[in-house]
Amino acid sequence: MPYACTQDHRLTIRGILEQVSPQTSPVGTQPKGGLRQGRGFVLGSLAFGHGISHLYDMGFPVFMPAITASMGLSNLHVATILGIRQVGFGVVNLGGGVFVDMLKKQWGHILTGCMAWSAVAFLIIALSRNFPVLVAGIVLVSISGALWHLPATAALSQRFPDRRGFAVSIHGFGSNIGNVIGPLLAGLLLTVLLWRNVLLIYAVPAVLLAFFVWWSLKDLGKDADSEGGDTRLGGLGAQVRGGVALLKNPIVLGLVFSATLRGIGLNATFHWTPFYLEQELGMGHFRAGVHFALLTGMGIASAPVLGAMSDRYGRKAVLVPGMVLASLFSFLVVGSSDTFFLTLLLAGLGLFSFALHQIMQAAVLDVVGRGTEATAIGLIFGINGVIGGGSPFLATLIIDHLGGYGSVFYYSGILTALAAAMVVAIPLRPRMLKKTEYNPR
Repeated sequence: MPYACTQDHRLTIRGILEQVSPQTSPVGTQPKGGLRQGRGFVLGSLAFGHGISHLYDMGFPVFMPAITASMGLSNLHVATILGIRQVGFGVVNLGGGVFVDMLKKQWGHILTGCMAWSAVAFLIIALSRNFPVLVAGIVLVSISGALWHLPATAALSQRFPDRRGFAVSIHGFGSNIGNVIGPLLAGLLLTVLLWRNVLLIYAVPAVLLAFFVWWSLKDLGKDADSEGGDTRLGGLGAQVRGGVALLKNPIVLGLVFSATLRGIGLNATFHWTPFYLEQELGMGHFRAGVHFALLTGMGIASAPVLGAMSDRYGRKAVLVPGMVLASLFSFLVVGSSDTFFLTLLLAGLGLFSFALHQIMQAAVLDVVGRGTEATAIGLIFGINGVIGGGSPFLATLIIDHLGGYGSVFYYSGILTALAAAMVVAIPLRPRMLKKTEYNPR
């Protein structure tokens, strides 16, 4: 696992292990409940579950061209599916963040439900015979994906106050493994099976993994007292007022809306790239899956490094250059056509696809108070989803009238550049760690 190193602050393998070990918990004692309450085990389990969730989520865009051809859907139908999914994702996050902060002792059950819900959603999609049922199944998939991030990120923020960027990035590292395997597996299976059969197969491991999540994370959030947290629920009204107060913070508001611009552009890229690769460049399912995996999964290499760098040098020092490079790469994609340069550009975009969004989450969590972490993450994903619900229709207009599927890359590049400009204007201070917060020896 690659890490940024400096002469006075070496992130060695030993240091990484000590960052996630129970002995480095804020209270300095072995957590109650043994292994399953240790920081390392919780982080590993959450990262694994996150990876499985993204394996399904990032494999789905590879299915969309096959679903579209099979059911005779137009670009407008696809935009409707994507728009409804985005809005559903956003509404669940906006409302879910408040309730997840209130229901800390149920975090493990919520995560288990996310995995089980995915199995049900895949069955509905696989068995759908008309457009409304297909939409319903896709909305259900978005609900499970939306809910996972809320308790997972809140738990990591509380357990890793000293290395928050590192922890969120390792959680994202798990997702990036899924981002690589998902498109590859989907593309490979589509070469030998119909998409309906593949989704029926997907439902089986989702059920099995729900049992693993329950076993490993069922006690998540129940040890808040031992970690010095405030376990008072405070009521729905108090949580809502806390969420409104967050948006009154100009730093939080700026980060949320810059993340929204970046997220809308990124989602447009993810949604339409498989169509560009297959319908404009003539790639087969598997080859398109390989290229899409580069776009979504290169964070395996970059996320831990960028997360550790943001802990060391500050969030803005990583976010701004990363967004500038991502914007530049996006502008160059169409001109590269179907050449090796396209492969390099998609890999370059993949280095920043999810990694930068995870650092934005860490930047918000640096500012918010303990007990409102899920609400804050819900605001990031929720506003992104609600505002981004109209983006697929705008993207469809761009595709139909301004140059085909490839024009989406220009759209995404412009939004990413605007997000970078907004981050430049946000008064983020370099994050200075106390010496007591991290000791690699």
